[in-house]
Amino acid sequence: MPPPLSIPRRLPQPVVVGTLMLLTLAAFHGVSRNGFVAFDDDIYIIDNPLVREGLTARGVRWAFTTTTAFNWHPLTWLSHQLDVQLFGMRPGAHHLASLGLHAASAAVLLALLRSLTGAFWPSALVAALFAVHPLRVESVAWAAERKDVLSLLLALCAALAYARAARRGRAGRSAAPPLVFAAALLAKPLPVTLPFLLLLLDWWPLGRWSPTPGAPPGAQAPLLRVLPPIRLWAEKLPLFTLAAASSAVTYLVQNRGDVMSTLEHLPLPARAANAIVAYAGYLAKAVWPHDLVVYYPHIGAVHGVQLVGTAALTLLLTVLCLGSSRRRPYLAVGWLWYLGTLVPMIGLVQVGDQAMADRYTYLPLTGVFLAAAWTLAEAVRRRPALRPFAAGAAVSALTALAVATGAQVRHWRDTTSLFTHALRVTSGNWMAHNNLGVALAAAGRVTEAEEHFRGSLAIKAGNTDARENLARVLIDQGRADEALPHLHEVLRARPDNPRALFLVGRASAALWRHQEAVGAYEAAVRADPAFTLAWNNLGDALLALGRPDDAAEALRRAVALDPGLAVARANLGRALEAAGDLEGAVAQYREAVRLAPGETAFGALLVAAQRRQGR
Repeated sequence: MPPPLSIPRRLPQPVVVGTLMLLTLAAFHGVSRNGFVAFDDDIYIIDNPLVREGLTARGVRWAFTTTTAFNWHPLTWLSHQLDVQLFGMRPGAHHLASLGLHAASAAVLLALLRSLTGAFWPSALVAALFAVHPLRVESVAWAAERKDVLSLLLALCAALAYARAARRGRAGRSAAPPLVFAAALLAKPLPVTLPFLLLLLDWWPLGRWSPTPGAPPGAQAPLLRVLPPIRLWAEKLPLFTLAAASSAVTYLVQNRGDVMSTLEHLPLPARAANAIVAYAGYLAKAVWPHDLVVYYPHIGAVHGVQLVGTAALTLLLTVLCLGSSRRRPYLAVGWLWYLGTLVPMIGLVQVGDQAMADRYTYLPLTGVFLAAAWTLAEAVRRRPALRPFAAGAAVSALTALAVATGAQVRHWRDTTSLFTHALRVTSGNWMAHNNLGVALAAAGRVTEAEEHFRGSLAIKAGNTDARENLARVLIDQGRADEALPHLHEVLRARPDNPRALFLVGRASAALWRHQEAVGAYEAAVRADPAFTLAWNNLGDALLALGRPDDAAEALRRAVALDPGLAVARANLGRALEAAGDLEGAVAQYREAVRLAPGETAFGALLVAAQRRQGR
């Protein structure tokens, strides 16, 4: 009979770190074949001219001043611009950059836990679980969630700087932790709870609240000087100040962007009930990661039995972990890490309509992994004969998780795959219907798209996105008269909705009501002065009314906003030609042909204009 699986007690740490990196890359290798998805990737990359220009001075200024996507995260915008600068618009390269940041976070997490506890193998297990768990796929494989991987990497670096400063007795005097923490918050406010987490780590394993309540298994971490609680809080005052400032900015930006659910829309009791169920739900998906989707619909009222059961389970786990804190402090720390860092994302302050989101577990579940790894290490310390079986169990679990991650990555191949999977494993998913409709419409399958938009509205009649999209496909099918009532319904909810006003302009132009189209387009650009396509269509409608000078002015605005928009160049050429500037028109036609060489209409305009020049 072959001996049970075992691993050496000591391996060179670079070998283990290298193996961790290879395991991460192997689990996620499929991201290089994935494309962008029609779910925020358009806002962040595909349709964002400031990002598509790459890293420019104009783009840097914009990154620090914009609240596009209802967030203020300048470092995230700069990272997207840098990707375009380095890799162009190849989605696989963008995904690999996110994967690189995630793999780096796993390595930093290993270094952090090793520095805190002195225990290498438990730290390596936590880092590996963090690296390959399928719940990480949403943050890594979704290009728009670059903010997750970038912010967490910087937050872990801030924690590592703090741990090393604390060991040198300089935790309150080192400038590195607050500086790196500030950078993390400039990528995303995800780690606002980090100061509280550091206070928790002060208790265990650093032992700065009182003598260490238990030596970490497998290590003899040096005892640090015990400080009064007020000193421990005071030394983190810069971190708390940064967290408060970031939270305030995020609240103002998201509240102004109208993305926060009101108490009328989602009452506080419903939010609290969903939060309790979500705590248990995330734990269940951590243990058995199945039916993972990009959007979990909020069901509103929670069944009483489910609520009582999950509340009892959460309370029981809390009592057990805190009750054993003297003998097994890692259980209390891991559990409080999970509960505390999930608070900003648990839904008491609701942003959007989702009940849960895989990406919200990026930092919190690390606490659960810590508790599990140190429990296993403690069992091996007490009974060394368990070592080979513990090693086998760890390897088997990591292998299974890596395989599941690879399968989940494939669901992110494109928009159609992503939301077809979501509809297959959830019910009442109005968001999945809407976004699958967007993908089908982009592929020219407008009849199927219309069915999904109507399906989305059947689930949630107040869904203005689906109503706008339904109107768009009706216009594309030559049914502009059917589209207008839907758009008027959207505008009743928000009269300054620039997208709906733009579609009213398109519908009016399709019905040859160009004066109404001009009015709608003008209202759209008043609501959103950076709406490039609205400026373009305004110019086109003004041309139809015989106002070439006004048309040229509008089209120059479109070209200034997006110099790479070929249709705006062609329309500007038409306006200049109508105004008598044939030379200027030829220059614009040439640029349109250069930008879109496969568009024969632009080439025809250029040839005709050159003939009129006698060329």
